[in-house]
Amino acid sequence: MAITIIEATKLKPFKKFRLMSGMSGLGNMIEKVGILDWEFFSREAGQFVSGEFVLTSLLFAKDNPDYIIEAVKDLVSDGASGLAIKNVYYDELPEDVIQFSNEHAFPIFIFDNSAYFEDIITEVMDKIRFSQNYALLETKVDILIKKSLDKATVKDIAIEINTSFHEHFFVIYLKRKNYSHESDLFALLEKIKRSKVMDLHSSVLKYRTGILMIRTFEKMDERQKNGYADALLEQLEIDKALYYIGTSNFHKDLSELNLGINECLFAECTSEVSIKTAHHYKDIGIYSVILPYKDDVWMKEYYKRIVEPLNLYDEKYGTDLFATAVKYVETEGRILETANALYVHKNTVRYRLEKIREILAIEMSESGFYEQLSIAMKLHRIYSL
Repeated sequence: MAITIIEATKLKPFKKFRLMSGMSGLGNMIEKVGILDWEFFSREAGQFVSGEFVLTSLLFAKDNPDYIIEAVKDLVSDGASGLAIKNVYYDELPEDVIQFSNEHAFPIFIFDNSAYFEDIITEVMDKIRFSQNYALLETKVDILIKKSLDKATVKDIAIEINTSFHEHFFVIYLKRKNYSHESDLFALLEKIKRSKVMDLHSSVLKYRTGILMIRTFEKMDERQKNGYADALLEQLEIDKALYYIGTSNFHKDLSELNLGINECLFAECTSEVSIKTAHHYKDIGIYSVILPYKDDVWMKEYYKRIVEPLNLYDEKYGTDLFATAVKYVETEGRILETANALYVHKNTVRYRLEKIREILAIEMSESGFYEQLSIAMKLHRIYSL
């Protein structure tokens, strides 16, 4: 497991680092941190390993700046990810070093005496271990929701995630609407952990590009069910308007954790496709049938059978049949609303719908036609995420 250099720059010891060159390599991965000083004079290949971020004071080059470019070339050859120089002897870099660094996407920083090698190494390695732990938890979640497991195995994996889980639970999945970087997820994770709202019987972890919260109880009061998820988010001071949110049903058996996680993921996906902030699984309707099978070969073939002919017709004749179908389903089959949304006359919408029926050869009632079109357009929204 590793972190990117740009993730490392958000750590406290990096606050006063100055990037001197190699900006295009800020996405390089750091797998470990090493120190270069007198080792330079051994000039052995492979002193540093691929993915190693190197710290130095350039002590070996204090009397000969030509050694700097030689050292940088050796580090790049070894596959090091970047270099940070403490400004004991140098506060600027020779031009040939800057040019070589830029050409090879090899970031070089300079920092002052306010940061210590030991602190940098500790912070970076702690961050890498932190990422490794969440990666392991993500793998366990993937096993839970993607494999066909018996109840005993589900329960065993649940206990591996948190040995203090109670039997009763619900799950929430949060995904930021304007997701930018993984570091934002880790910042939210830390905020939730510091709040102490999620007790030792519950877990919060990164999953994909969102946050998964598993809240368990020894016993859940039936009367509290409806508002509990909202209350939890309020306690955590999470601005719901910034996220797509999915909440599972309440379950009374930890062996159903795989179901609960899938439910909240499906509910969150429904929030995305319907452009609404939050959904509870019990309220997602037909999506509870479509989403579990969206990657099924038959579902994809059905989608292709409906969508491709419309797109081909539009390309050939410059029409807007597909856009009309999308809007028709979005307005739940209301022709006047569809016409208003597309800025056309309602008779134009009717004509286009008849043309769609003709192209697709759907010889069904109005309700049957809408049903087939609706499923395909919903799949379109899902596949477009």
